[in-house]
Amino acid sequence: MILAFPVIGPQLAPVIQLNDGLVATRFEWAPRNASGQIAFIAIDKHTLDEVGVWPWPRNIYGKVLDTLYGADVGDIFLDIDFSTPSGASEDALFASTLAKVGGGVLLPVFRQQKTASSSQTEISQPIPQLLANAWPVFANVATDADGLVRRFDFGNDFDGKPTPSAASALSGGARITGSQLIDFSIVPKSIPTYSLTDVIEGKVGAKQLAGRSIVVGASAVELKDTFSVPVYGALAGPLIHVLAAETQLQNRNLRQIDQTTLDLLFAAALIVGVFCFRSLGMGKTTLIAAALGCGCEVAAFFLQKDLAIVSGTIVPWALLAFAWVLALNERIDLGEMIAAIANVDARNSRRLMRSIIADSSDGIIAFDSDLRMSEISDSARSILEIRAGDSLLTIREGSVSQAVSEIVGQYDPQQIGIQSRTVEFLKPLNETLAAYEALITLSPLEAIGRHSIKVFGGCIIIRDITARKLYEDRLKRLSEQDELTGLLNRREFLARIEGRSGIIALLDIERFSSICTTLGREIGDALLKAVAFRLLSALPDALLARIDGDLFAVLSAEEEREPKDHAEALLHLFKEPVAYNGMSTAVGIRLGLARCGLVSAEDSLRAAESALDTAKRSSGQWKAYDPGVALQQTRIRRLEVEMRAALHDNQFFLVFQPQIDLTTRRFVGAEALLRWEHPELGLISPAEFVPIAESSGHICEIGRWVLMQSCAEAARWSHGVISVNVSAIQFERADLEADVLRALHHSGLPASRLCLELTESAFINDGKRSVAKMMGLRKAGVALALDDFGTGYSSMSYLADLPLDKLKIDQSFVRRMTDDPSVREIVRAIVSMGHGLGLEIVAEGIEGEAEMEALCRLRCETGQGYLFSKPQPAADIRQRYRLLTAAAIG
Repeated sequence: MILAFPVIGPQLAPVIQLNDGLVATRFEWAPRNASGQIAFIAIDKHTLDEVGVWPWPRNIYGKVLDTLYGADVGDIFLDIDFSTPSGASEDALFASTLAKVGGGVLLPVFRQQKTASSSQTEISQPIPQLLANAWPVFANVATDADGLVRRFDFGNDFDGKPTPSAASALSGGARITGSQLIDFSIVPKSIPTYSLTDVIEGKVGAKQLAGRSIVVGASAVELKDTFSVPVYGALAGPLIHVLAAETQLQNRNLRQIDQTTLDLLFAAALIVGVFCFRSLGMGKTTLIAAALGCGCEVAAFFLQKDLAIVSGTIVPWALLAFAWVLALNERIDLGEMIAAIANVDARNSRRLMRSIIADSSDGIIAFDSDLRMSEISDSARSILEIRAGDSLLTIREGSVSQAVSEIVGQYDPQQIGIQSRTVEFLKPLNETLAAYEALITLSPLEAIGRHSIKVFGGCIIIRDITARKLYEDRLKRLSEQDELTGLLNRREFLARIEGRSGIIALLDIERFSSICTTLGREIGDALLKAVAFRLLSALPDALLARIDGDLFAVLSAEEEREPKDHAEALLHLFKEPVAYNGMSTAVGIRLGLARCGLVSAEDSLRAAESALDTAKRSSGQWKAYDPGVALQQTRIRRLEVEMRAALHDNQFFLVFQPQIDLTTRRFVGAEALLRWEHPELGLISPAEFVPIAESSGHICEIGRWVLMQSCAEAARWSHGVISVNVSAIQFERADLEADVLRALHHSGLPASRLCLELTESAFINDGKRSVAKMMGLRKAGVALALDDFGTGYSSMSYLADLPLDKLKIDQSFVRRMTDDPSVREIVRAIVSMGHGLGLEIVAEGIEGEAEMEALCRLRCETGQGYLFSKPQPAADIRQRYRLLTAAAIG
């Protein structure tokens, strides 16, 4: 081994990698400065930012050459790819600059693969127009197998002629074949380096550049011309060429010698030394080996530093290690030592095993292939009432002995690894039952001369799992039951009714939220417990659950009974007050019933929820599931979910119904009406979707959109007031004044041309606050109209206090006034009252000439209805009444 390693070792990848690392360390420990004969002009980030484009126009390189030529520099190496033409004028101008410089410029050529997978190469060269006035030099940078650049080439053939590399040309060396290591002890920071921008702008003086060879190339990270190198991590490609040229300028002809002969002699000397100095102690032997290794390192350092000889020291270190092991083997009998160590380990292991078994809180039993217990802990002895030396088959706990017999009978010595089995058993303990878990394992053992017999070692670990079992039972109860009432929870209720037939009744406590708000959550919880107790007491055979909050579920298996009978039986349970916390309260309930068994449990419960929802919205106390109502509820939920997306997807649109001066028959304004064109459901009536928008809160966002669109459309008209309906919810919750001002600002519509129509419900609950809001809108210049007057409270007490401008008579009065004298008198009274309050009267729903003439006689100013026009799109309104302004037409 020792004599073979000097031949084999240097070829091993780990040895090569370690040697390269030591060479780099020696470079780092002996730094030297650059000669200063070569300067690097960097295309850095500052330069890129100044110029602003890449690749640069070639007139910039012409300016650089002019500046350098005027500074009386030596050779100029432009490490830039000029293999593709630029603009014809740019190339011609650059070529003339090269000609003027007079052949002192070096341009790079590169040898590269034709394709990524091809082994054939080709040479990339500057365009002939430029190469005719410059010297070609090879600028390839080659990496080793580990991706680091360590060497440079002296040159190569180009067009059949020997051509130097950039490093050779810059250093003036005559050699143009072969390669050499780069001396990375030369510090890159010691190379004179200037920014190209500073050179062009004259910030670098001619004296700083005179007489030096110049390398111009990229150093900016963005240009991706960097390579990994020893010592310094990563360097720009042009700097590597400068370091290679400096290596030659400083006569650092680094050379590697074949150390095989020296290493063989060293190995032979070590072998002789080991046998000649057997009497020497291992301590001294170790010191001598360390001294020899350090001596090799010191010699290698000075050879590399002073004589430029690069040597590897990993092989000598390995030889010293082999020799040390050989010396150790000569001084001791390894076989005896290993056996002694093994015996000590075995004794320690047995001692440790006994200690672990004795101190373990778990019961532990160790047994052999004959099922005799060799070791047993105190806890196992008390649990199973056995002792060491007994047979496992005599254990009183039958489940354990049976499990041992089964696993031993199935034991296969050919099977790799430990074979195990777990069994649980119960044992009386202090008038309770304790739960235990026994883990039985068999491990294969080696035996001399018994290869055909099952030889194993076994272990039983007995663990008290009583607490775990109690915890699991508690978790199971918590996962199935409602913690407050002890009834089943929703998930468990659904699991148990799956596939069962019967009638599900959902029970909801009326005014429960009010009870909690008034009396507190503790009283609410006590009420829920009392309701659950009454249900359990009255329906012991039914499946009961608390679904959510104050919602209870009852499954009755009596299919033959009608839902009405079930409902009346449950309602009868709560005719008497419910007692809790020393008080009693009358409890009202609502019921929703549905049959189960025909569909999934989830669908059955959902049907009962639908019935309960219907009961809450009706005057009755219970409702059975109605598929038609459920479909309507499903449609409502769908519209509510899709409403926000509909607004953003432009499914909503506006139509406009003109408002006409009844005296002149001229257009004076229009009411904006909202419509919804659903992509699947078609046109949806406002009577359907507006209540949904109000209940869900979407009405505020929709109303804001209507304001913006209405004002934007009216701003295109030459005249006319736009009337916009405002929901009571929107009036109460939104910042209506801010929304109005924003719509007017964005559209440019004058405030006097906007009228907001409010219904009585907008201010009936909070009159003072509503009046304050209305006053704010009036101050902004917006007109206010009371819509649908006569259909709500129509109280005279508040009408005089409201800051209104218009009063709209509901169409239900207008359509009947010609046939019903009493209705006509009501309309007369409304008009008279409105005029008395200084309000403009607008009549809705005018469909015939008789209605219009009657309204004119009553001095009603404005009307709207099908007599004049149905609601129309904006474009039709503009065209029919010629509303476009000159700006809109333009």
